[in-house]
Amino acid sequence: MADPPFNELLKRFRELQGLTQQQLAARVRASPASVSRWANGHGIPHKPTAELLDEHLNAGGRLMSAWRMVANGTTLPEWARGLADIEIVARFLEFLSPVLVPGYLQSPSYARQVFRAGQPLLPEKDIANLVKLRCERLEQLHSLSVSAVFPVLGIRAFGRGIQQEQAAHLLSWIATGRVTVLLVPEGSVLAGITSPLLVFTLQDGTMAASSDHVSGNFIHDDESHPRLTALVKGALSSALPVRESRRILEGLSNE
Repeated sequence: MADPPFNELLKRFRELQGLTQQQLAARVRASPASVSRWANGHGIPHKPTAELLDEHLNAGGRLMSAWRMVANGTTLPEWARGLADIEIVARFLEFLSPVLVPGYLQSPSYARQVFRAGQPLLPEKDIANLVKLRCERLEQLHSLSVSAVFPVLGIRAFGRGIQQEQAAHLLSWIATGRVTVLLVPEGSVLAGITSPLLVFTLQDGTMAASSDHVSGNFIHDDESHPRLTALVKGALSSALPVRESRRILEGLSNE
């Protein structure tokens, strides 16, 4: 659920701290009249003052997130406009993939076949480099936990050797406690998910979402977040429970 607007959050956190508008103004070196204007929704402070307000009110980043929404039309900070930037400050990812195993969780042989199919003109050395980058990425994002939803067919459609390697690779990630896999059974589809969808929860509680497309990655604006959250809930309801998904992976790794 989205936070209230900046002015409402400002009033809420000020009251939680037991401060008057005059006391808060003194702490952030602003005039009481300015604090009153911000609280009434008649403008917002400059960024340095907003950061001080967040700090002195112990808002944990929520006030800054609301400030960015008013100032920029998005809750993401200015520097977090690309996927790599979002990954670094994310603590949880819900990854929905309509067909394939999510890239973060692909094994080397699986990733190689995916890249070869999608980049048929690339030299083998470039494919090898892409595989290395993909398969090492989640290890580099050591603070990120992942919940992945994708079809069983995403593994079964590949040859036996790749299938076994991929299933074993997923089981090894599950064993770390950082990864949860929920498989969509054969005969079911992730209706509404037309491309891989990544929904991140950042360290300050802010939500960020992106989709993978043939020509690159697309960052969704805040207005689409309620619809994307509903898609996540729908995908989770279509998937098998964690224990059953793991049992299927164990079977695939031994076929």
